[in-house]
Amino acid sequence: MRMLKTPRANRVAALSLLALLVLAFIAALAVPTYLAHEHYDASNAKMSRLLSAYATLNQSRPRLLRSVEVLRTKDSKKFYLKGATPALASAELQDLAKSSIENNGGRILSTQAMANKEDGGYRQIAATVQMSMTIQNLRRVLYALETKEPYLFVDSLIVRSQVPPGFKPAPGVEPDLYVQFEVAGFSPIVPTSAATATNATNAAATSVSKT
Repeated sequence: MRMLKTPRANRVAALSLLALLVLAFIAALAVPTYLAHEHYDASNAKMSRLLSAYATLNQSRPRLLRSVEVLRTKDSKKFYLKGATPALASAELQDLAKSSIENNGGRILSTQAMANKEDGGYRQIAATVQMSMTIQNLRRVLYALETKEPYLFVDSLIVRSQVPPGFKPAPGVEPDLYVQFEVAGFSPIVPTSAATATNATNAAATSVSKT
């Protein structure tokens, strides 16, 4: 059988194979190097962002410290419920809501304490309140609650009409609405021993005042 390859063809094949080996060797070196550069570039970009964020935070540190000092000079306790225990704080919350409603023309139907939630060093005290009032009185009640100290927060507001469709009230008479909402406040979590001492002090003060 006659050979098809000539010496020139063999040399071309050998040179092609050598070129492929060289390219493979270069690729074996270049690809890991490129991937490593990509990894380090991404890390450098991340570190640059962190450095910029920390630099911005460091620049704002004096202003934040001044704000903290201003808060320390203020009586922040007035923004929280004073009850040292969940039961006392819940009773205080319901009394505050009741007074705000009754002082602004509302009529309490029912109040019910809700489960407390603890977050950090504070406890959220909440209650569901049902009442009857006109829309104008409702505006005054909500304003009174949200501007009161300690701070109270209103959520899940439900307002329903209590008159049948087509009802026409007398001139100057505004029908009452059924209103339900959740009202919440916050109280610092006091250790048991401190809470006991506070309750004892309050009881002693009450006894002295009665005497």
